[in-house]
Amino acid sequence: MHSAKEFHSGFVALVGRPNVGKSTLLNAILGTKVAITSGMPQTTRHRVLGVSHSRDCQIVFVDTPGFHPAETRLGEWMLDSAKTEGSEADVTVMVVDATCKPSDEDRLVAKFLAEEVHSPKLLVINKVDKVVPKEALLPRMEAYRKLGDFVDVYPVSAKDGDNLPELLEHLRKMMPVGTPYFPEEQITDQDDERRAEEIIREKVLRCTYKEVPHAVAVKLEECRPAVKNEHVQYLRAVIYVEREGQKHIILGRKGEKLRDIGAAAREELEELFGKKVYLDLWIKVKEDWRDRPDWLRAFGYDYE
Repeated sequence: MHSAKEFHSGFVALVGRPNVGKSTLLNAILGTKVAITSGMPQTTRHRVLGVSHSRDCQIVFVDTPGFHPAETRLGEWMLDSAKTEGSEADVTVMVVDATCKPSDEDRLVAKFLAEEVHSPKLLVINKVDKVVPKEALLPRMEAYRKLGDFVDVYPVSAKDGDNLPELLEHLRKMMPVGTPYFPEEQITDQDDERRAEEIIREKVLRCTYKEVPHAVAVKLEECRPAVKNEHVQYLRAVIYVEREGQKHIILGRKGEKLRDIGAAAREELEELFGKKVYLDLWIKVKEDWRDRPDWLRAFGYDYE
């Protein structure tokens, strides 16, 4: 056990616009999956904590929703959540996409950092493995660097792991002296039920299109050992959408799409629970739930 004098610990917030790879970056740093990912903007809704342990340091990473113009009450809540987590961390990391020039949303994030964040800030330029031609990377990095006052800039590839050890080592050196926030065996604050809901939602996002992903919520109604076989975990989950048409898209022709979603989710859920999983999926329509405070609270958003 390390004393508080020699041990360092703190919080690092990952902020940025949607689809820059914040969740993929968090998973890559930890070496395991704690946050769901997809090609859809606004995949991350709740803030997700991921804990990195080393001999004399513990870093609690905070994966936040992407900064975006809010069009619903859920969107407003997500933006407020990202700003709160970003402003309260010991270090704030702005994550950007190396494959494109700074956007208006990137400038929105930079403006927030300049006006409301007083902790040290790092710039992480992700997806460098996808930059073509490679000569485009340096001017792109310079354009992002000019967005704010950053302690340092790290070009990385969350996909390939390039430069992640160097980034992690720098972050460890920036942590204040303190005691661990979590025991060594814990890597996230999410319980298995929340992780199961997110795994199912991830599979819906990856199997659907157009407006459906943004309108989806998942609620786990039951999670227990099966009645006739305790070596099987029984999960009953409801996929909520806002329109009948969205329900039919998720269901698919003769239920094929829902079966595909269930099969993809089941494989990962069995890894989570360490046993066979019987997944009972339902679809229900709850009109305009993203703008209804009562349903936002029912889905775990502390909306006031």
